[in-house]
Amino acid sequence: MTTSTTFYTKTDYDKICEFAGSHFEYDDGLIVWKYNGQVIEDEILTKLLNQEDIQIYLEMATHKHYRITTNIYRKLSKVLDENLFYIYANSPNICILINGKEKIRIPDVTITPHKETFSRDNYVTNPLIIFEVVSPSSVTIDYIDKLREYKAIETLQEYIIVEQDKNCLVHYQRVSATEWTEEKIETDKDFLYLPTVSIKLEMQEIYANCEEL
Repeated sequence: MTTSTTFYTKTDYDKICEFAGSHFEYDDGLIVWKYNGQVIEDEILTKLLNQEDIQIYLEMATHKHYRITTNIYRKLSKVLDENLFYIYANSPNICILINGKEKIRIPDVTITPHKETFSRDNYVTNPLIIFEVVSPSSVTIDYIDKLREYKAIETLQEYIIVEQDKNCLVHYQRVSATEWTEEKIETDKDFLYLPTVSIKLEMQEIYANCEEL
C-alpha cells in the first residue's frame, strides 16, 4: 500500500473516528495514527469512510500506557472541583491552528474549565492542562511536535509528558504568552504539583501497579 496523497476534511476525520474509534489524529488534510503520527494509506481510509469492516493493524497503546493514563484520570477525578473543571481521558478533540495549518490532537488526559469553549466543528478550544503518556513510537511527536503545537494554544497553562519505561515526567508551565518553564521529575518520592488546579500528584500514584507490566 502507498501512503495517502488525498486531502481529507475534518468532516472525513470525524466520520472515521465515529466508525473506528479514536485511533487517529488530523494533520492539515492528512489523517494519521495517533500513537506514531504515520500517515494512513488511502486504501484504508477509503474503506473506513465507507464504513467497511476491514482487518487492519491498529496502532494501539501499550497496557502500561493505559494504566498510567487511568491512574492520572482517576486521581484527578477524585480531587478536581467539578464545579470549576472537567477532566477527559483520550478525549476531547483539540483543534490547533499553527503556522496556518490545522491540527487535531486527542490528548491522553485533558483538563478544561467547567465552561468549555467549542468551535463550530465541536472541538474544544480552551484546554488548561494536557497530559501525554509517551509511547515507544511517539517520543519525537510528544517532545517536539506536540510541545510546539500545545504551546500555541493560548489557554493552555501546563503540559506534562509522562514516560512509561521509567518513572519520569517533564512538566512545562506557562509563565507568559511566550515563556514556559520546564521541570523534570524522576524519583518515586517526588510529586507533580499542578498550580492551575491546585492539585498534587504523587509519582507513586501516577505509576501505581505498573511494575508487573
